[in-house]
Amino acid sequence: MTGTDERSVLLVSNCRLDENSGRAAKFGARAERIATRGWELTVGYVEPSPTGVPVGLVRCLRLARAADVVNSVSNPPELQIVGGVVARLTGTPWVAEFRDPLVANPDVEPDSAAAHIRRQLERYIVRHADAVVWYDGIQIPDDYFEREYPDLDTTRVRKLPPIGFDGETFGAVDAETFDPFTITYAGSFYEGWIEPYSFLRGLGAYVEASGVAATDLQAAFYGDWDDDYQDAAAEYGVTDYVRTHEFVPHDRIVGVMKGSDALLYIGGDDPRNRHNLPSKLYDYIGAGVPILAVVDPEFRVADLIIEHGFGIVVEPGDWAGIRSAIERIRSGEFEFDPNPEDIAVFTRRHSTDAYVEELASVTD
Repeated sequence: MTGTDERSVLLVSNCRLDENSGRAAKFGARAERIATRGWELTVGYVEPSPTGVPVGLVRCLRLARAADVVNSVSNPPELQIVGGVVARLTGTPWVAEFRDPLVANPDVEPDSAAAHIRRQLERYIVRHADAVVWYDGIQIPDDYFEREYPDLDTTRVRKLPPIGFDGETFGAVDAETFDPFTITYAGSFYEGWIEPYSFLRGLGAYVEASGVAATDLQAAFYGDWDDDYQDAAAEYGVTDYVRTHEFVPHDRIVGVMKGSDALLYIGGDDPRNRHNLPSKLYDYIGAGVPILAVVDPEFRVADLIIEHGFGIVVEPGDWAGIRSAIERIRSGEFEFDPNPEDIAVFTRRHSTDAYVEELASVTD
């Protein structure tokens, strides 16, 4: 225990805060945010390897003596194992956090030995953790825990709001200025799953129908691009309308997104991603411009965009629908006026408040 008004949480993590990684940056931001709410965050580093886990366990046992809460995160599952052991041996309240599914993970074969171990671990977590938290937007349905563990008390399981975008960062970055109407895609493509072919064809159809000049319309891609995509742009007659860029720092892409006229989201139709809300979507919401989402209309992403009026959803492969969406956004037919309160739901400030409430609940 800290012995002061400030309370301390031991975060069992596979990264240190000073590392150059996305997870480290997110946990670093968490440390800063919860400090303003009276909580100090200490990292108990665990390397998820046969030799790293025992060393990490000893390290976390030592650090837990000064902590009010042990907070383990997954994935990888080794972090939950260490968190559970440390909480049991020290008697410290335990918050088990799912930032990704442990069992319902599309990268784990359902009948594999790894899946069996994960199921046993998840059952232990639900039975013994003082609180189990998971974030809206990871790839599990809302009733997952109640359905999978009807014999256990799941009242300690709570869905937290989406992790969200950093509102302070978005507020501090100025929007870049573009002369042509600009549709921006920021991020990676994945072969056979998330690719720009339908969009390029729809863009070509719009260019042909409208006669718009390349000086008045551009599709800007920041990140992945390859020769196949360039060939598709040529096939559909939009080579002069496509601008490709390397990945840029987050602060820069925030300005690019804020200055764009529309943001392209490609989510595909792989059923394994039905419940997924990727972090890119939160940044798109924070940018405050319409989203053109090419994704299965039954997916959680589509529901969210339609419900809050964040943009237009088009089914994958529907290039004519993409052409129409571009027309509606560019002409102003699509009225983009989301409720600021809806946008606030997707900020990290909001999700941090819910997270701190859970920490307080297990200590109170």
